[in-house]
Amino acid sequence: MVAARIKKAFDSVIELDLVVWENFSKLGTVEHFSAETVLKPSGTREKQFSLLLSGIGGALIWRKKQYICTDLYVENDCVMDYLSFTLQSVTDTEIRLFEASSVFRIPYQRFQETFNPNAYGPAVTLKSLERAYMDKLRQQVDLLSRTAKERYLDVCERHKDVDRIPLKYMASYLGITPQSLSRIRSEKIDQLPYGNSH
Repeated sequence: MVAARIKKAFDSVIELDLVVWENFSKLGTVEHFSAETVLKPSGTREKQFSLLLSGIGGALIWRKKQYICTDLYVENDCVMDYLSFTLQSVTDTEIRLFEASSVFRIPYQRFQETFNPNAYGPAVTLKSLERAYMDKLRQQVDLLSRTAKERYLDVCERHKDVDRIPLKYMASYLGITPQSLSRIRSEKIDQLPYGNSH
């Protein structure tokens, strides 16, 4: 049931009755995409409100002949360019799915239908933006105050499927090289009780 999935995704942001999300779900559709699908190309405007029901994705920016991963998206995350969607402006951010994924999507114009006196669109949008801002602020503080290993372990605690994220994108998100991330992953395995027996 899509409405229940949407409610679960947003309960940590704003708790609303299931009927609210049932009405919300009627505005969009569930779409299925193959791995490496680009939902929002660089140099374009975000045209969809998108919630990741299954799969893994990320926000990428092309710099110095390589992609820099600025955000990671897992199940129940909004997989979209918040800045572009909110301001309806063109940005350099690309939103890409790293594996086959299912996404609930609402076109921007239809999403505006939630902005009426009897709907919760403004509250949902504001709370979502607040969470996105706090996540980004935490990421920036962590880059300055914590080691790469500490940041990686924190991501592992928050996202159980972190090992499904491609190595190069995870390393970029942490601000380290893929080689350094490989070493950190090896250290993490070695520290487990069964690490040296496998």
